Amino acid sequence: MKLKSAWSGVILALPLLVPLVVDAHHGRGEFFNQPVGEVEGVVVDIRWRNPHVTITVQGSAEGGPETLWVLEGSDAGTLARRGLTDGHIRVGDRIRAAGAISNRRERWLATRHILLAGGTELIFASSGSPRWSANHIGGDALPPAVAVTERASEGGIFRMWMGEGGTPYVVEEEPPLTRAARAAWQAYDALSHDPVLDCEIPGMPRVMTVVGARPIQFERQGEDILLRSENYNLARLIHMDAEQDPDDIPASPLGYSRGRWEGETLVVTTTRINWPYFDLPPLIGIPQSEEVEIEERFTLLDGQLVYDFRAHDPVNFTTPIEETRYMVWNWRPGLTLGTDACEDYVEVRQRHPG
Repeated sequence: MKLKSAWSGVILALPLLVPLVVDAHHGRGEFFNQPVGEVEGVVVDIRWRNPHVTITVQGSAEGGPETLWVLEGSDAGTLARRGLTDGHIRVGDRIRAAGAISNRRERWLATRHILLAGGTELIFASSGSPRWSANHIGGDALPPAVAVTERASEGGIFRMWMGEGGTPYVVEEEPPLTRAARAAWQAYDALSHDPVLDCEIPGMPRVMTVVGARPIQFERQGEDILLRSENYNLARLIHMDAEQDPDDIPASPLGYSRGRWEGETLVVTTTRINWPYFDLPPLIGIPQSEEVEIEERFTLLDGQLVYDFRAHDPVNFTTPIEETRYMVWNWRPGLTLGTDACEDYVEVRQRHPG
């Protein structure tokens, strides 16, 4: 398989933590390779918030019994860039929805399409054709991508980047784990154990591997580099030519990142991470020790920014985990970083335990 950051030496814009219904970043492996189903019914609740929009419907799936269904969408910021904002759907509306059905929770659907009573179709997915109507809103409504021609180290990397296709789910499903790490991973239940569901801001590598369709931005910070992300509105400080011994830095969820240039590639090595989980969708909940070291490579290639990473945790991995071209970002001029305020997941678990 293929596959670091700083809380000390990091600038972090903390989001508002409001105890309202919304699904958090539990990882979307529960929808990976799942069949597409349809649900039709009346909207009884709408939570148009981050990190995921949820719409509760009293209805049925393809002729089944009538009951409550939760329709989960992406975060509000990503949907807004696709032209979908709060107000398209209201409580009391009768709608028809299509999407992948969860293999973990009953009556839970990852929304791709919603058909309104008036005939307008809302496309929640980043790409794809309308399912029912020629009158539609959403999909890939972003400005066109533009190839970057400047050299990376001379300024080409210092701009806003948008990932293509959201969080990838392309890694093999048998990670090289020690016996103890495998047992802990198999015992992990994301819906019960994931601290992010209670709005705890995650650490590395999750802040990068589950960034989804949120943009990132590189900025100069004196001799160092600041990597901003709409994901949790955080910023990682990458120390260039750092002379400080990383072992003298207190461990933190984002760790301590050191950068160097290798031609057109920015190489970032991160150590001193004390976030407990190594999340690489669809692998969620792999235990992670403070011995982990993560190397990220950001390469300007054919006008795009290609992201490779490598990680090794001698406590939990039997061999390093690597991913090449794990993500590819494009430059889309005109994009801005939005807010990504987390919403507590407790109420959704209580109301709809599945």
